[in-house]
Amino acid sequence: MLSGRLFTQADNQSFPITAKARKVKKTVPLAGYVSNTGKLVLSAKTVQATSDSANVRAMKVGSQAGKRTLTVLYLIPTDEQHADGFPVVATPEGVTVELAWILTQGRINYKAEKYSFTLKPFIYQEGATGYELQLTTSGAEIKSPYTGKPRGHKPKAK
Repeated sequence: MLSGRLFTQADNQSFPITAKARKVKKTVPLAGYVSNTGKLVLSAKTVQATSDSANVRAMKVGSQAGKRTLTVLYLIPTDEQHADGFPVVATPEGVTVELAWILTQGRINYKAEKYSFTLKPFIYQEGATGYELQLTTSGAEIKSPYTGKPRGHKPKAK
């Protein structure tokens, strides 16, 4: 005796098979980098994904309290020029924010190393969204020493 379920033609017709696969909308990775002149560079796609780039004129910048080295920066976009805000400069590749002095004081050596960051949104105030930037170095990882079997000629005994 069969203990499973048998399907009919009506079961097959209730779920039509489509030839076209659904297109999955790719999410834009929210990322950027620190230039060798001390500017935060956000690509045009990142700016479009985060906010309306036409209204953003300045960014308020913050960091973690009590930390000597910067690992996280906080950006809060504003649509008006504040005395506390840093001006946003439009470039062909996106937008930049000049933070050379802050990065130097936060012990970020942007001239010698390439830094990149990812943006994570957070709620700053009612109706205002800020972005957390997690800074990481893009340098080559240090390789561990080779611990395998030695190759080549055996060293002469003394």
